[in-house]
Amino acid sequence: MKKTFFQTTYNLNANLIVLALLSFFFKIGINLLIQMIETTKLSGMQGLFTTILDKLTALEHYIQLLSFYLILVPALLVIIELVQRFLKDSLWNYFKSIYQTFRMRQFLKQDEQYEAMNTIENQTITRINPILKSFNHSVLGCTVDVRKETVTILLAIPRTQQAQKLLKEMEDDIKEEISNRNPHYYFSSPHRKGNKLWFTGTKR
Repeated sequence: MKKTFFQTTYNLNANLIVLALLSFFFKIGINLLIQMIETTKLSGMQGLFTTILDKLTALEHYIQLLSFYLILVPALLVIIELVQRFLKDSLWNYFKSIYQTFRMRQFLKQDEQYEAMNTIENQTITRINPILKSFNHSVLGCTVDVRKETVTILLAIPRTQQAQKLLKEMEDDIKEEISNRNPHYYFSSPHRKGNKLWFTGTKR
């Protein structure tokens, strides 16, 4: 099976938007620093302050450009997706896909329980259960693409054997969850291809 455009771009868009927000806040921080330096100039150090301000102003400009492009790319990808949906599917299904992707990730995520372990010095420390950590990392890439005739759920297979076993045990629960959210579709058994697990539903 092949990823749809939505499944290919969803995580990319989310990551770029987060980076854009971070760079925007970084720009605000630099701007505040520039204002602070301008109000606290010391006599006899004008040259140094001028150099610092020039560097910070240039950095602020580049960060502003970076923020613009980090927003522009996902905006263009979303526009392409919306045009495709309008012409071939339904705009409503795009928003259903986003909502169901979010809810499916919530459903799959396991509480990262802490476990005790002994060190060489016989000290007891706690750490996050590595099995659940691996599992949760893999389900972050889960996407649900709802269309008129089909619904496809894409899951990344965890790397560790124990986390894969946990996913295997949840297959029936995943199928039931997605079936309840899409009652007009019939879902077959999951199909694995490489390191991806697919659930596919067809219109009844």
